Amino acid sequence: LERYRHNPAVEYAEPNYIYQLAAIPNDTQFRTSLWGLHNTGQTVNGTVGTADVDIDAPEAWDITTGSPNVIIAVIDTGIAYDHPDLAPNMWTNPGEIPNDGLDNDGNGFVDDYYGYDFFNNDGHPMDVPLQAGISFGKVGHGTSLAGTIAAAGNNSLGVTGVMQTARLMALKAGDGWEAV
Repeated sequence: LERYRHNPAVEYAEPNYIYQLAAIPNDTQFRTSLWGLHNTGQTVNGTVGTADVDIDAPEAWDITTGSPNVIIAVIDTGIAYDHPDLAPNMWTNPGEIPNDGLDNDGNGFVDDYYGYDFFNNDGHPMDVPLQAGISFGKVGHGTSLAGTIAAAGNNSLGVTGVMQTARLMALKAGDGWEAV
């Protein structure tokens, strides 16, 4: 390289770098289930994927995996804020003391520590739990959506989100059950 840089016949010389994807997370279901983030043609739930028909998440993660300064409000069926892939990225209201029955920050919402449940009008925006034998409705939709958005990455658990370090605010707007 130095020889070429000092050669008067060469205008410009730089190393020929080899780039490789470095941001593949170690989450256990990443390679097998998250074809929307990184599709290698893997089979998910009996459907064969098409390689590279995805959002190119690993390429984006080479630039950034998100920021804890970004807060994303998920308006849905709530979020299972105790889920091990979501708990590290849950937003918490710094002016609120959880479960004390008071509106500590004076914003008109009691115990809105993780967000608020506008469906039940309380400070517990927990997602609808999966119930045995019930297969209708959108049980757990808010939790699933939250996982796609910002499940913690590189924690050797389950899945990872697009923004692995963003904060999730739970705003429950419905219970997830539909009339049949």
